[in-house]
This record gives sequence, C-alpha cells and structure tokens, in this order.
Amino acid sequence: MKILLADDHALIRSGLRSELASLAATVDFIEAWDAASLRQMFEQHRDLDLALVDLTMPGMQGARSITALRADYPIVPLIVVSGVDAASEVQAVLRAGAAGYIPKSAIPQVMLQAIKLVLAGGLYLPPQLMHMLNDTAADRIDANPVASADDVDASRLELLSPRQREVFALLAKGLSNKMIARQLDITEGTVKSHVATIFDVLHVHNRVSAVAEARMLVESAKVQG
Repeated sequence: MKILLADDHALIRSGLRSELASLAATVDFIEAWDAASLRQMFEQHRDLDLALVDLTMPGMQGARSITALRADYPIVPLIVVSGVDAASEVQAVLRAGAAGYIPKSAIPQVMLQAIKLVLAGGLYLPPQLMHMLNDTAADRIDANPVASADDVDASRLELLSPRQREVFALLAKGLSNKMIARQLDITEGTVKSHVATIFDVLHVHNRVSAVAEARMLVESAKVQG
C-alpha cells in the first residue's frame, strides 16, 4: 500500500506514519510539505492508494486546490486532514471531491476507521461536522427565505425511485457500493447506477455532499411549510 502524507509540519507527518503503519503488512509513505511538492508527488507516484492532505500548507488555496487535484488525479481517494473546521470550508472541500474530512484532533482509532471506510469505497465525515453543516444550512435558509429554486426545491428528492431511496438511506450511513449491493441483494453495477442518479438529482459529486444537500432540502421544506 502506498499513502501520500501532505502536511507542512514534519512532526505531524511522523505521527501519521506511526498511526497508519498498521493498515497493511507493508505501507510505503510518500511525503509532501506544500502545494508544489504535493502535485509533484501525485505526478511521480501514479500508483497511490490514498492521499491525506492538509488544507493550510504553503501554496494551498483551500477547496480550489482539492478541485484541481481531483480533476487531474480522479482515481486516488483523497482525504482532507486539517485543523480548519469551519462548516463552509468543510462543505467546500467535500463538494470539490474529497472522500472525507478528518480533524487533526481526531483520536488515532477514529482516524484509522475513517481511512478504512474510504479505502473500502465509502466516504467519511465526523458526526460533529455533519451537525455543523446542518446548522449552516438552517442559518442560510433563515437569513434568505426567498432562496433560489436549487436551494429550496425539496421536490428533487421525490424524483428518486423507491429503490434509489433505499440506496440513498444506506449511502447516508457511509456504506460503500459493495456493502449496499450485499444488503439490498443487487449488483454493484446497479448500485453505481443508482448512486450516479442520486448525485445528478441533488447536484452533488460525492456521498457526503449528497447527505448534506438532502438535509438542507428537508430543512428548506420545513421552513416553507
């Protein structure tokens, strides 16, 4: 297994190496310390299994940097590991295509479980940050009751078929496509098709964003009701 650790503090990279060494019998760690070296490592190591990226390294531009990395290297799962925990920043990097968001304050056991979930094809967002996203959505609705149709059209959820809603319910729990397929007794290809439709309906690009968007739509419907 090959993992890219991108953080401008050597001590943090060292700590991550120690915490993640148990993920596989052999783990090869590649390191980056700023935006330039991060891109260089992505280019030189096309066989990466995972990238853990800090948002505040020199040269990073927050979600814009994540968007650029996902565009150029879409196959490698990328998790943001950061001390920044503002709801708007978290939502932005998830919409940019990050497979998860782990606060630097997370205990090692939580970090390991989060990474294992992402490696299995799922996505991870700490519960407390999901609450933050919900609170931000509610604040936005209260501050702007005459929002655009994209913001408040809860009827988008009604476009999902009964089966797609079942898939969405399991997706919201963080299950990977393979896990969903087993639970619903359908093929993984069928799950992927349903997930793609869900993303299109909600105008999002990953599972965590889909859940956050759906909850925002539900809150919008409550306000309008």
